Amino acid sequence: MAHSFEVGTKAWQPDPTEGWIASEVEQKIVDRDQVKLVFRLENGESKTITTTIAALQDDNNTTLPPLMNPAMLEASDDLTNLSHLNEPAVLQAIKLRYSQKEIYTYSGIVLIATNPFARVDSLYVPGMVQVYAGKQRASQAPHLFAIAEEAFT
Repeated sequence: MAHSFEVGTKAWQPDPTEGWIASEVEQKIVDRDQVKLVFRLENGESKTITTTIAALQDDNNTTLPPLMNPAMLEASDDLTNLSHLNEPAVLQAIKLRYSQKEIYTYSGIVLIATNPFARVDSLYVPGMVQVYAGKQRASQAPHLFAIAEEAFT
């Protein structure tokens, strides 16, 4: 699926401090086979990328910035639900879930655990085992007990 990077398209830009920073196509100028994309970064700066129409049609082109996911998918509890599965999108999903005090995130059958740097005794009380007992993994929030329940059924 080729990406046209029309005005309003959101993409990630590399950033030396943050790792990645959100941006949006503010202007797209096409001159024969050359395309100039002007991005407005969330910090207010502007960045221009010059490319070609052929490069925009190439799904494997690594010179273009990775696309962002729609806001409703950004904090998905399973990374396989992301429409754009790329490094900044994965990091953003885990970062958003962490800020919501959700330390577990699925990536398909894999459970990703983020160190909360705090005690989270409430996640491991006996009552929590019962929340996941006999239930399908997808019916509850990601948790170590969901993985254990799935292993025993």
